[in-house]
Amino acid sequence: MRAWRIAKAKRARDLSGQGAALEGGRWNEVEVPAVYMGLSPGICCLETFVHLPARPLIPMKITVFELPDDPDLYFEPPAAELPTSWNTMPADRQSMAFGTEWIRNGGQLGLIVPSAVMPLERNIVINPRHPAIEQVQIVEVLDFSYDDRMFHVRP
Repeated sequence: MRAWRIAKAKRARDLSGQGAALEGGRWNEVEVPAVYMGLSPGICCLETFVHLPARPLIPMKITVFELPDDPDLYFEPPAAELPTSWNTMPADRQSMAFGTEWIRNGGQLGLIVPSAVMPLERNIVINPRHPAIEQVQIVEVLDFSYDDRMFHVRP
């Protein structure tokens, strides 16, 4: 399975999850490591764009990862089993607790969830403490920049 992540150049190869542990995220609480990836490069672009306060001034990279093909390493809960407020802005405690419990259980490498930005797309939360993290391979690290039109104010 392929997955993508956009990050600062110095974090392009980082699978520690420490960045998400600093502030928490939609699917992890503070001090709980997690690595967020998209299952398409397009959703990575949208996900990172909505979290930007302005155009990034530092070099960005998009990393292509190859995840292990074993379906037992992934959990994709049915929509009905997600917390009812999983897609609120900002992320709420229910979704953070859901993901944190999944991470702490340690049963799978990846939690596949819909994107709050575009629910037809899917993201994957990687548990960096799962033993299969050693099987995650970096396929390619590419320069990344947002199209200038994304930052134009329209009347």
